[in-house]
Amino acid sequence: MKKFNLFCLVILMVFSIVKISKAQVARPASNSGTGMFVLDGKLYDATGNEFIPMGANTAVFWQSEANGMKSFADIKKSGANCVRIISVTSDAVNSWSWQSNYTKQRACVKASVDNRLIPILEFHDVTCGNGYDNDAEGKNLKKCVDYWCTPNLVSLCNEFEKSLIVNVANEWGPITSVWRDSYKKAIIAMRTAGIKNTILIDAGGCGQNPTTILNYGQELLNFDPQQNILFSIHFYGGWMTKEKTKASWQYYVEDNLQLFKTKKLPVIVGEFGWTGAPDNFTLYEPKTIISECNRQGIGWLYWAWNSNPLETYYDIVADYTKGYSTEADLTIQGKYMVQQFKDNAKEAKSFWPTSARLPELELKQTIVLYPNPLTSNILNIDYRNMEQEDIIQIQLKNLFGQTIKDFQVNENMPCQLILAGIAPGTYFVYLKSETKSFARKLVIRN
Repeated sequence: MKKFNLFCLVILMVFSIVKISKAQVARPASNSGTGMFVLDGKLYDATGNEFIPMGANTAVFWQSEANGMKSFADIKKSGANCVRIISVTSDAVNSWSWQSNYTKQRACVKASVDNRLIPILEFHDVTCGNGYDNDAEGKNLKKCVDYWCTPNLVSLCNEFEKSLIVNVANEWGPITSVWRDSYKKAIIAMRTAGIKNTILIDAGGCGQNPTTILNYGQELLNFDPQQNILFSIHFYGGWMTKEKTKASWQYYVEDNLQLFKTKKLPVIVGEFGWTGAPDNFTLYEPKTIISECNRQGIGWLYWAWNSNPLETYYDIVADYTKGYSTEADLTIQGKYMVQQFKDNAKEAKSFWPTSARLPELELKQTIVLYPNPLTSNILNIDYRNMEQEDIIQIQLKNLFGQTIKDFQVNENMPCQLILAGIAPGTYFVYLKSETKSFARKLVIRN
């Protein structure tokens, strides 16, 4: 009888692996990296599963170190799957910023990965610059490229190659072919230095001009020896949604997202804000931006989780010094964004146990809980080779065997458990079927 059960278990394991493999695509032959990659207009994680970034920008370099660093666990708690880390290079002019050195930048990337968020690291030094080697305002792209190519930053990219997306520079470049030619220089320099990560390039025209991506995006993608370029468009004053009439110099969000998709250009919306900011940069309907991105399968990153404390009309958290514990800590727009994260964002499968470990996990640990330790309110359940409908009861118990919480089980088996309000500590998740019981240790660090 035991041999028969083991045989069935192995068969189920094989079917499970086959099912997982169907969701994966092979890494392109041109890509010699081990991390994320692009193919046919889509972004894939290190395991070859499609990944659609949904998260927020965190302006860590505008805040104290303590306030900046705690944003990563909070963003994970919100349900997001990605974070864009707003930083600056180690240039002496940035000496006021705690983020202006490799050690601190690495700490931010590590905090993101530790919280199972895909990190996008960028530098804000050359925003709206126009020259590669020289620029009238000193905002030359080469300044950021040279920093990326330093031994420390190359080491950072290599260490976190599995997850880190490299955003060369925030909103740099004109709307002409200079944008294309300058980024060709950047690609050569960064690839030669040994950076194999996905390179994220913001659109020209202060990040807002779609024609730079539409006209030159495919050329840059083909030019890259790794063919691993992702593009970012930022929606501010130059953009409108179709609830309103756009000015002659503006672009419609819906039309251009469709163009990106039709041309199979790998694009994300790297920044957009909430309606009604007093600077009049956000007169569009942000809910339309989100719904259209979700419909098209295009990633989006809201500006911002926490930015300038004088501009909370942009922020998700109401008080960046306090952070996020409950819904009461969120702005009006923050409540909407967090709900969108919880409803739509999917964690990168590259954070899951790898296929190389599947046999051990399938035989010894039928059910997998993640993230564990838990640093958010959402616990995911991977039933692996278990038939989900076999589970008839799920309970959270403490070390004394006392039931802390019962979870409803019906035809729609929960793949996520909401553990809001549970005190930090060590617990056990009990899952009971008609014939067996399973207990999985869970550490909560909220």
